Order: sequence, then C-alpha cells, then structure tokens
Amino acid sequence: MKMHRDARRKMLASRRTIQNIVVWSATVMTLGSGVINLWSVASPRLPARMHVLHRLFPLEFLHISTFLTMIFGFGLIVSSLNIARKKRRAFKVVLALASLSIVFHLTKGLDYEEAAFSAVLVSLLLLSKNSFRVSSRAISNARNLTLHIGIGAAVAAAYSVAGYWQSESRWEHWFARSTHLMAATFMFYVFVLLYRPVKYRFRARPNDRARAAGVLSEYGRTAQDFFKIWPDKSLFFSDSGRSFVAFGVGNNFAVVLGDPSGPAEEFPGLIQKFSEYCRLNDWRLAFHQATPEVMDIYRRQGFRRFKVGDDAIVDLNAFNLEGKARKDIRTKFNQLEKTGIHVVRYNTPIPSDVLHQLREVSDEWLRIPGRRERGFTLGLFDPDYVRRTTVIAAVDEESRILAFVNLLPSYKKGETTIDLMRRRTDAPNGIMDYLFGKLFLELKKDGYHRFNMGMVPMAGFQQHETVSTGERVIHQFFQRLNWVFSFSGLRAYKGKFASFWEPRYIMYRNITDLPRIALALGKVSTIKG
Repeated sequence: MKMHRDARRKMLASRRTIQNIVVWSATVMTLGSGVINLWSVASPRLPARMHVLHRLFPLEFLHISTFLTMIFGFGLIVSSLNIARKKRRAFKVVLALASLSIVFHLTKGLDYEEAAFSAVLVSLLLLSKNSFRVSSRAISNARNLTLHIGIGAAVAAAYSVAGYWQSESRWEHWFARSTHLMAATFMFYVFVLLYRPVKYRFRARPNDRARAAGVLSEYGRTAQDFFKIWPDKSLFFSDSGRSFVAFGVGNNFAVVLGDPSGPAEEFPGLIQKFSEYCRLNDWRLAFHQATPEVMDIYRRQGFRRFKVGDDAIVDLNAFNLEGKARKDIRTKFNQLEKTGIHVVRYNTPIPSDVLHQLREVSDEWLRIPGRRERGFTLGLFDPDYVRRTTVIAAVDEESRILAFVNLLPSYKKGETTIDLMRRRTDAPNGIMDYLFGKLFLELKKDGYHRFNMGMVPMAGFQQHETVSTGERVIHQFFQRLNWVFSFSGLRAYKGKFASFWEPRYIMYRNITDLPRIALALGKVSTIKG
C-alpha cells in the first residue's frame, strides 16, 4: 500500500513538472510571438510576396492586417506574464491572439515563418490547457466598460485634434509615429484591466461562525482567537470542518489572523488547500501573528518568517502589589483611592446608562491625535458588542467613568485578555496603571493564570532568539524612527507588568512580499464605512 502511494506521488510530481515546463515554454513563446509580431510590422516586406498579396487583397486590407498584427503583438507581450501565472483568461486571450496572428501574418506579407511560430504557440497552449486555472476579476458591467471605452475614445480624439493642428509643423512626423505609442499604452491599460486578481468578496455562511466558535472552544490557543470569528473575517474550513483559517484580503493579499485553528494534524493539509485557493484567485498569502509552535509546519510549506513583535504576558499567579519593586505603584494607587477613585465591574448585559458613559469615554479618547478605530486584530466600540462583554472601569466618587477596559471571552483555558482600553482626557495620571493593577488582582481571584496584554510591534529581540540579518535591519530601522512609531514606549509601558514575552511572526513566501503585506495589513485593519 505504501509503495503504491509513493509511486502515485512520484507520478503526480512528474506530471506537474512536465506541465510546468510546457507552461513556461508557452510563456516564453507568448513573449517571443509578441516581439516577432512587432518586428515583422517594422521590417521591410519581400517584394515577391507583396506582389502576390496585392493581386489577392485590396491595399486597405493589407494595412488593416499590419495594424492588427501590431496590436496583437502588444497584447501577447502584456499577456505573457499572466500565462506564467497560469491565468485562465490569459490562456483564452493568447489562444485567440496567436490564432489570429497566424492569419494576419499571412495576409500582411505572406510571413509564413512568423505564422508557423504562432502555430507552435497555439499547439503548446492546447497541450497545457488544463494547467490554466487561476481566475481573474469579473469583467466590469456594461456601464463601467462603456466608461473606460469612452475615456479612451476621448483621449484618442483629443490627441487626433492636436495632431491635426500640428500637421504643418516640425512635429508632424513625431505625431504620426506616436500613435503607435498611444496604441501600446491603451492596450496595456486594457490588459491590466483584464488580468486583475479576483475581487475579494466576504466569505462566511450564517452558520460558519458558530461552527468556528465550536472549533475554538475545543482547540483555542491564543488571545487572538476571539477576533477570528469577528464579523470582518472570512472563514475557510478544512475538508473535515474541524479546522479553519480566518482571513481578510487587502491589496490582493490574503492575510490570515494567527495560526490555523483546530487539531494540529490538519494544519499541513489546510494550509496547502488554502494556499491553492489563494493561488487560483491570484492572491498572495501571509499569516499575521503566527506562533513558534506551528513554525515547522509553515517552513515545510515553503514559508519564511519575519518577527513582527512580542506578546506581553502577565503571570497572574505571581502578580501582587507587594515588595520594593511595586512601591511606586502602591503609592500612586493610594493617592488615587484617597480622592474617591475605585474600580467597578459591570457584567453583561451592560446597563444602558453605563453604556452611554462608556461611549462618551470612547469618543473622547478617539479625539486624541493619532487615535482611531482599527479592525482585524482589534475590535471597535460597537454598543451591541460592548454590551455583551464584561467591563472593568475606574470611576470617581460621583460614579463618573474615567477609564475602562472590556474583557474578551477566552478560548484558552486559564488565559484572558482585553480589547478596548480607553480613558478620558482629563483622567488623572496613572489611571490606566491603577485599572490594570486592580484588573489583574480581580482576574487572579477568578482563577485565571495568565493575562495577555497584546503585542508590541518591532520592539527588538530576546537574548535566546535566532535572528536573521533582514529581521535585525528592519527592526533597527523602526527603532531609529521611534519618535514616529513610539514602539519602545509601548514596550516600556507593558513591561511594567509583563512577566515574560512571547514572539509573534509574519509568515510569507517571498522577500518582496513584505512591503505589500504592510499595505495589506493597513487595508484589512481599516474600518469601512
């Protein structure tokens, strides 16, 4: 049985290798065919062949054949890259252009050598037609298509009028030749529209979130798990339905939040299946805030790692406000409590009057420069969402809420975290330290062992870590720009309470993906509407 499986695996690998060779040959020939089309238009005709054609076709048809051969040449050159990417639409377009090129090579100059080259390209495409499975964005509706054509026609008309007025000037010949450049530009624009990646559409059926929540209840591993079933994510399940990834798409990049969720033995197959799903939609793929525990699986799937930050973990079993190290914190706490400030816990459902105050605090916090709602790895102040969570608030003697945090449902036994962390602008200094200190003591009483304070991005490396040169260079770059990003300040603040740090990574496949991943993260984190 094992020998049979190994033989089948080798046969499939050999078949894929042959298909890839044929596709790359078709790519090179598509590019070559486009270049040959342009070269044949620019090169002089053979008189004997043209004499035959002049007897068969009117002169106008020969000119049309030449012009179309040039247009097809531009189209083949632009399409060659998309043949390499195995785009189904590129296969259809190139097959049509190459087939028509055979005809027009013959009708413009009896160029049977070039026609034969195009015929070989057609044969290669037909041999490898099952390899072209990558989708492209649906062609725009009639209104948008008309708009694009109208813009192109308007530009062409304006250019023609300008050329007419220059017909008696020294620019006359330049304008005549530049029409080829205009045609090339327009063709490039058209083919860019044709081959755009599939437009992301939200992918989650009504019962998917409940099914994913069931998986997390059994296999939850990190503080980020709650946000995997947040409404801004699409869900992709394994064949068994026992594991899934939660993702968003920005700038044609599928960004998965954290690791896959479910039994670890399903991760390799799920990652492979989701990678193929992304490939067929022409999306790149990255995993954001991946953990060290799954690193070997990612590497075997061809991913590289980039350390994006560290999660600050508080050991609640060891946390207390005693000892010399906590003296300053105790002093501050006593000062605040003498003014009547204390902590109140509001359990779900949050009363409407309390929710109104929380909204006031949140709105005030959002007016601080640089503050805004973000998604994907964080929630936002939505009254229905906040009402269903537990809120811990610091209030003054008049029961006015000064600052608050909301606790998230935990999918990892013994660990919890918060989402929103907001305060009034006139709250006294140290109010958040006070709130966190009281929160940790409260959670300790509730039986929790760990508290995740969230990730600090680009904050350097721990002594025991193995670091690549690229990671070190990028981290140093961000640290030198600390006055812009304030990552060091965030680490120092969380370091007041953190017992230890756990690394988090971005998993990616090509080094050139990193800048695009940064843009994609910005896109998926932006609150729409």
